[in-house]
Amino acid sequence: MQSLTKARNAAIKAEIDMLHMAIMNYKSEYGSFPPALDTLATSGSSAGKHLSRLFPRCPTANLAAQLAAPFAASPFSGFTPQITGTNALVYWLYGYTDDPTSPLSPASDRKVLYDFDRARITSTGAYAPSQKPGSPYLYINSSFYSSVPYAGGSSPGAFRETYAGDATPFVNVASETNEFFNKDSFQILCAGRDEVFGSDDDLSNFWPGTRREYLDSLKD
Repeated sequence: MQSLTKARNAAIKAEIDMLHMAIMNYKSEYGSFPPALDTLATSGSSAGKHLSRLFPRCPTANLAAQLAAPFAASPFSGFTPQITGTNALVYWLYGYTDDPTSPLSPASDRKVLYDFDRARITSTGAYAPSQKPGSPYLYINSSFYSSVPYAGGSSPGAFRETYAGDATPFVNVASETNEFFNKDSFQILCAGRDEVFGSDDDLSNFWPGTRREYLDSLKD
């Protein structure tokens, strides 16, 4: 059973590493990391500014419609237009069309930047390990570290770093002064096989293994 657990955790970690590389390739291609949150989907929002910079030929009056377009088609299945930490990976890594005036529509023309297993994309656009829909891969770029809560709720809170002796991992505690992991780039997190954040099998792109293995390594 222990060997099976390690193998499953290793598979999740390997997928996190591949998603990490996909986001790095995105930055290499487009010059910046995509935003992890946009509740407005307007031309003046974080995603609107990002899209406008990438595709200056896309009419400003059409930006809001472009940003909302992915939510009217697969794989989002009509989900309310809102980019969150849970669906940002799918939203941005589904790529763009060849039309610089209409980069996100039609959805069928977008050139996917990551080889998603489409059967594991939920109706909200979240992407999770096999048979673990409660552990979607969460993405947050550094500009939102101190303000973006997981899935728009209060738990497990903002994407705080976890460090040796931290009693409240993933909770935005005002008294914490330690630096974030990957402070200049982004974090990808997964609650692991138990689908519970703050437990020993949490995984990320900034720990070499599980959270427990990371904390144990600090004791050596």
